[in-house]
Amino acid sequence: MSLGWKIALLNILRNGRRSLITLAAIIFGCVSLIVFGGFVQSMYEGMRESMIRSQLGHIQIYAEGYNQYGKVSPSEYFISSDQLGNIESQIKQVASPLVVAPRLNFSGLISDGKQSIAIVGVGIDADKEVLLSSAITITQGEDLFPEDVSAAHIGEGLFNSLDINVGDYVTLLASTQDGAINAVDIQVAGVINTGVKDLDDRLIRMNLPLAQELMYTQDVSRLIVLLENTDDTLAISERLNQQFSQQGLKLELKRWDELSAYYHQVVSLFDGVFGFISIIVLVIVSLSISNTMLMAVMERTREIGTIRAMGGTPMQVIGLILLESLFLGIIGSALGLALGMLAAKGITFAEWMMPRPPGSTQDYPIRIFVMTDILIQTFLLGVCIAVVSSIYPAVKASRLSVVNALRFA
Repeated sequence: MSLGWKIALLNILRNGRRSLITLAAIIFGCVSLIVFGGFVQSMYEGMRESMIRSQLGHIQIYAEGYNQYGKVSPSEYFISSDQLGNIESQIKQVASPLVVAPRLNFSGLISDGKQSIAIVGVGIDADKEVLLSSAITITQGEDLFPEDVSAAHIGEGLFNSLDINVGDYVTLLASTQDGAINAVDIQVAGVINTGVKDLDDRLIRMNLPLAQELMYTQDVSRLIVLLENTDDTLAISERLNQQFSQQGLKLELKRWDELSAYYHQVVSLFDGVFGFISIIVLVIVSLSISNTMLMAVMERTREIGTIRAMGGTPMQVIGLILLESLFLGIIGSALGLALGMLAAKGITFAEWMMPRPPGSTQDYPIRIFVMTDILIQTFLLGVCIAVVSSIYPAVKASRLSVVNALRFA
């Protein structure tokens, strides 16, 4: 077997130009898969963390029945202010959250004196939202502070639809918990960008006491839990469910991945795109290798005839050519991994900006993650495609007539 390895390696070195062509095809395929796969993974993480740290948190906790009936009668399924301290202590017994923040969601109308626009509003704890909403950017004005009793942030799209400036007052109308209509005057402290256009066209964020005054309530609609590590979300949500059941707390919760249908749609789309591109790359590489190995068989017809004449079997000829392909696959895949990682680091370092995706209002820098699983899969694919692409040329070589092969000039 060691002799076969030596012959295969010598054949690779002897035909340097042909070997370089084969290696270039394998390297091209590996680099393409590493760069595009790393880009897709970075996009997934960026979108996921942006959604978590601008809207969803990792876990949202509601009063029991809120998700089923809350859209019809949201005020009937608020979390009582008397329960907040107990619930937060239960959460801290199970996990070590970065933030547990209350929110009061409502809908209503905003008026600048000339027009009224439907809005979705949220009352927040300004101190806790500093970390929880870190992905939200302030495009105009200043941050929202707890002492700003009548101030609010307005989404960028909504701000552009109103005839106002930062610092102006507008009127906000909403239904109270009892079904009456209430109005408050709010001052526009700043303009915010969440990265989601549809939300920015309707969003208002204000301090929780002001939202509670508008709604005539001391309760909240949900608690948002921000964890240190997104990967812990599932395990901690299951433990929280058990803890709430044991304590007799009538609560239900939703994880970020259960609340983000758009994220799953994008992941499904790009998984399909990545799979399609991978198939195209593999076909190109396979055809290139197969063509190169067919050329090698033609160039070595007399050599193959001599091997057969000296007693070599067809299987030995096939084994020799496949062994050459295996070595080329290993060398090419290893070089492809090295160049792919360099390309990924270089593109990330360059900080080129991606055009904003549909439905988004933010541009993103191109980042390429170097993922261990992608590297392993790419290496194995490179080796396998090199060997598989050489099967037909190897079989063709094994079927050459010995007499005709020896006469080949």
